Amino acid sequence: MSIAILTAQHGRSGINGLPREVVSQLAGRASQAGRTIAVRGCRDVAEMVERLRRVDGKGTEFLLLDPGARADDALGAALEEVRIPYIEVHADDVRAHAPSIGRHRLDVVDGYGAQGYLLALSIALEHLGCAECENDVHVGT
Repeated sequence: MSIAILTAQHGRSGINGLPREVVSQLAGRASQAGRTIAVRGCRDVAEMVERLRRVDGKGTEFLLLDPGARADDALGAALEEVRIPYIEVHADDVRAHAPSIGRHRLDVVDGYGAQGYLLALSIALEHLGCAECENDVHVGT
C-alpha cells in the first residue's frame, strides 16, 4: 500500500519541489512501516485534480497534499470524490487564511517548511496503525 504526496509547484528545486534529502527521509520512514510513497508535482489545479482521481482505488491509503494557493471548488470536489484521508501540508503558516477543502482532511501541518512533510507522514502512519513500525514517537492521533 502506498502514500501519495501531491505538491503544487512553488518554484522550489528538488524532486517535484521537495528537497532530495526530505524525499529520501520520507521514503525511508515509509519503507520502515511497510509502505511506499509516490511524490508528484502539479503545475495547476487541473493537473492536481487529475492526479487525485488517478490515485483513487489504486492502492493509495493516504494522501499528503500541498495545494499551494490552489484551494478552490474543483479541488475540494475532487477530494470529496476520492474519499482518501489526507493531511494538508503548507511550508508557510497559512492557517489564518486557508479554508477547509474536503471532509476527509485529517489535519493541517503548516509553517514547518519541507520538514512539515515528515511530520505529516508521521501523523499518517500513526493514523494507519503503523507508528510502531516507524519509531517510538507518537503524535497523538
